[in-house]
Amino acid sequence: MTTTKLDANAAKVAVENRSMTNMEDERFSPQYLLNLLMNVGTLLSTIYDRRSPLTRQQTRLIGVLLENDGQTQTDLANALEIHKVSVGIYISELESLGLVERRQHPTDRRAKCIFLTPLLHATKHIGLENYSAVHHLATEGIDQKAYLGMLDCIELMRSNLSAQDRKERDATDGK
Repeated sequence: MTTTKLDANAAKVAVENRSMTNMEDERFSPQYLLNLLMNVGTLLSTIYDRRSPLTRQQTRLIGVLLENDGQTQTDLANALEIHKVSVGIYISELESLGLVERRQHPTDRRAKCIFLTPLLHATKHIGLENYSAVHHLATEGIDQKAYLGMLDCIELMRSNLSAQDRKERDATDGK
């Protein structure tokens, strides 16, 4: 091989190495992580929403009630981090579908507690099957060890961000 061909090959390898380094550096950028997480979350939600007859907020509200049935509208608003009036709208929509019902609060005559109905319990397997199908689709080709490692990383990120959020809230509340 002549010196010119060696120089051309070396230059080509150098360009490929720089390109790989740039791609790796890009993957460590804050924008890459945020865009990736938002994109995955959006795709998960979009595909699930397409398969569900309920809106995303209705599904979220039911999810909170599945964890702790019988909450007040205020409790649900706090859990979902949305306005109480919005929660009231979602409750009314779900009530008209026969999926939730309002009952008198046991100690506060002004408040109502929201409970899941037997109809919801009889049909919740449909939503759970949709969640499972979307989860299976999203994790196809990922082995168990890699999946658990990914969850560990995401949980650590959530913990780090939660701690920072608490610090910032405490600092704001202290002013």
